[in-house]
Amino acid sequence: MSSSALPTDLTKSETNIQSRDEQEAMRQWEEHSNALSTLLQATEDLGRKLELPTPTGSRTDTLAERHKERKAVERELLHLKSSSLEAIDTTEAFIHENSAYLSAQQHRETRNRIRELRKSVDRLLELSRKQLEDLTNQLLKLRAATPPQVEAVEPINLNCVMIEATDSKEKHQSIIDQLKQASGKGSPIPMLILNKTFATIHENGNITLSSGSILPFISTVAVLVVWTEKGRVLCEAEFSGLLKYGSKSTRIQEYTFQHCDLPSLTGTSSREVLKELQERGAKVEWVDTTHCLNTSSGFWEMDSIDGIRKNCALGVVMYEHWRKESQALQIKMLQFASENKIPVKHLRLSRCYRSVTPDGTKLTLQSGQTLSALSSVKRINIVTEDGRKIPEVEFSRLLLYADQSQNIKELRFQRCELPPTVSASIISSEMKSKNFKGLFYAVSQCELNQ
Repeated sequence: MSSSALPTDLTKSETNIQSRDEQEAMRQWEEHSNALSTLLQATEDLGRKLELPTPTGSRTDTLAERHKERKAVERELLHLKSSSLEAIDTTEAFIHENSAYLSAQQHRETRNRIRELRKSVDRLLELSRKQLEDLTNQLLKLRAATPPQVEAVEPINLNCVMIEATDSKEKHQSIIDQLKQASGKGSPIPMLILNKTFATIHENGNITLSSGSILPFISTVAVLVVWTEKGRVLCEAEFSGLLKYGSKSTRIQEYTFQHCDLPSLTGTSSREVLKELQERGAKVEWVDTTHCLNTSSGFWEMDSIDGIRKNCALGVVMYEHWRKESQALQIKMLQFASENKIPVKHLRLSRCYRSVTPDGTKLTLQSGQTLSALSSVKRINIVTEDGRKIPEVEFSRLLLYADQSQNIKELRFQRCELPPTVSASIISSEMKSKNFKGLFYAVSQCELNQ
């Protein structure tokens, strides 16, 4: 081949590559357009459900049934909004990366569909909430004027009893009465779960639930599970009080806590609790950190490697107001996972990120703790304080931090403002080979927030 023919061959090759890229861009544009159209059709279908007349009158059961229907529609709408936002985010990212291949008309069509989808979902949600509010007010007025009726008692499944925050006080009391009855007969209760219902613990061992109902000691419970509101901080008195709940029985062999910040039990008032736990051979597990309580010292120790695998497969959340010591336990677990190549599904930093080192090897948290780069995390979600601005230099360092994971697929930002454009030079070839689009999904998302 002559040297004079080389430029022509290169030009043909570049043209062929560009043609293939354009064809792929057109195919993907069709997919995004169809996805937006499907979501718009779904909003129309839900809109027709909301057009059904809201009943008025004196029948409580009719109003209650319609309230239940409207509540189901609202749940569908919330799910639809989540799906719509995700579709909009990915479509915006696609447009950002492939704008050169799209015509002005395609740009306009896509932007119009996105705008229409946003407005439709928000309008329907507002309408749904107004209808629910009207129905709720009507129900309250009718119930206030109607003599109370005794509701049928719903039998509980003793194998796993859950007391949920969404249940009424009457249902809480019904469950408690049945637990007391079963306990009195000596019937075993393998597991009792308090799902966001733990309010306070009393010196006599009784638990006040979120509804105000009192849960007394149930002697035949084997495992007590406490799921608090996400991020709740329990003091030593609350934590040790919950562990005292089973002190009158040898049956409770395990306590499990999740979504909360727990202290170590080092105070003199906790010695008796630790002694009782030792005598019973009871296990205390803290799911958020994958640690178990050492009932001899009162300090937390890392759980088994199987427990770490299970927790990392679910993902890890770090909260800004948790104790520095608690964050240290989570960091210890994450570093262990990284060193042992245990995949971490996602790491969510909830308002606890402060800064990143110039070389992108460490993050500093608001507590002062440092988090070294993790080699096995798949997704990192940084939730900042509302409106925080992250300049391009800091953004590039965060990309470097994420890039040090062999498994990274996505770096996502929330509640912050990212630079409107970034230099292509900060995107390494390694990032592109891992999932460049996934990383840049965050940029599109933040542009939408601005």
